[in-house]
Amino acid sequence: MNLNVNAKNIEFESLNSLKNEIFYGGYFAALGSPCLIVSTSIILNIKISLPMLLIAYLLPLMIYSYDYYKDIDKDIKNNSERAIFLKKKADRYPYVFGLYVTLLISLLILYSNYGLVAFIIAIMTGGILYNLVLKDLTKKIPAFKNIFTAVTWALVGAFFPLFYYSMDINLSFIVVFLLIFMRCMINVIFFDLKDIDNDKSDGLKTIPVTLGKKATIKLLHVINVIAFFPLILGICFNMINIHAIFLLIFLFYGYFYINKANLASSSELETSAHTLADLEFVLWPLLMTIVTLSILL
Repeated sequence: MNLNVNAKNIEFESLNSLKNEIFYGGYFAALGSPCLIVSTSIILNIKISLPMLLIAYLLPLMIYSYDYYKDIDKDIKNNSERAIFLKKKADRYPYVFGLYVTLLISLLILYSNYGLVAFIIAIMTGGILYNLVLKDLTKKIPAFKNIFTAVTWALVGAFFPLFYYSMDINLSFIVVFLLIFMRCMINVIFFDLKDIDNDKSDGLKTIPVTLGKKATIKLLHVINVIAFFPLILGICFNMINIHAIFLLIFLFYGYFYINKANLASSSELETSAHTLADLEFVLWPLLMTIVTLSILL
């Protein structure tokens, strides 16, 4: 009997550890980048390349993991589950990060072009500069952190295929950029809801710190609606695939998880942010693929 109980406990601990690794190690959040690129490719009828998606996955994975580990000591003061989990394996992180860099460089040598390399260097430089220098601007400029992060995600999601295939920019890419930017703003602001106390003590003027929790949730509901204006305009003027109209389903999805924040504690918000909020961008290409296949069949 005890053996069975012990086996179940070990199995539960292993699954829980795997779940924490996926979410707190940045692996799930980093999926947003290739998923957004797949969605952009479907919306704009651009072919998809596996090396392109691998490069796009490694890029945010490196930035996210670096940011998570850099903030361990600060986050652990608030008993953050993520910080507690990562602290146990912090000594191995330099080797993991080295592996990410090696894989990224290898893929770039084999499959990239000068335009893509310059684009990636610019994105990564922006991420590094934010953590080292630009983050202090959030102490002076309200919402700087939120806008900077959302712009970075939108640039990668909308323009990565353009640079990978050396295409010319047109209004279709701008429409997709605006759509992704607005949806990412919701994601980024929602994430910062759980960090209000932390950011306030650090003097960071994020939107939740500036407006407070209740006003921020109201703002999120407003952005949730207007975020789809670029999508509707793009379809009306035949700039993007009409099948993209099905993305309006995420208007209701956004309402659902934003509404959950009203009575949620900081730990519950952390869980929702790492699951429901991030899951939206993983669901985009899945929905678009199902719609496309259904119409073809």
